[in-house]
Amino acid sequence: MSNAVRTIPSQPGRSDSKTGRVWEIANTLSERLGRRADRKRVIEAYTAEGGNPNTAATQYAYWKKAYDVRHGSKPAQFGSVGRMRLSVGSDGRITIPAEMRDAMLLRGESAVTAEVVEGELRILSPAAALERVRALVAKHDKGEGSPVDELIAERRAEARREDSDEP
Repeated sequence: MSNAVRTIPSQPGRSDSKTGRVWEIANTLSERLGRRADRKRVIEAYTAEGGNPNTAATQYAYWKKAYDVRHGSKPAQFGSVGRMRLSVGSDGRITIPAEMRDAMLLRGESAVTAEVVEGELRILSPAAALERVRALVAKHDKGEGSPVDELIAERRAEARREDSDEP
């Protein structure tokens, strides 16, 4: 495979250790996926072998930092994914493919906001909602400091004027 993911050596120390096993699982899954393995899958695989989920979670965090340093991972950014056909189960559940979740900056289990507009289902991730709010605030930012500080200063000035008008 030309775009093979470089593996990270197991955690320093014994490769047959419990913590080293989490790193091995994470490396194997990453190679298979062609991207960094997600936390949930690593923990599931480790606990399926009888391992402690807390150990898996802790070691995954260490492994992830090492993986990101080694692969020069950039901070996550929103992306776009073309149309994909999704299945709706008889119970109404829709599985969002990993590629789409990554583009939405959804990590692990997340709550999303959804609406139907003219028959179209729109799903908004918390990260996307935050970006929208930041964009709205940026439009109104005059670059003169904090809007909160400006409001407080205006209210204090009003209060001083009111106090000076009283006999």
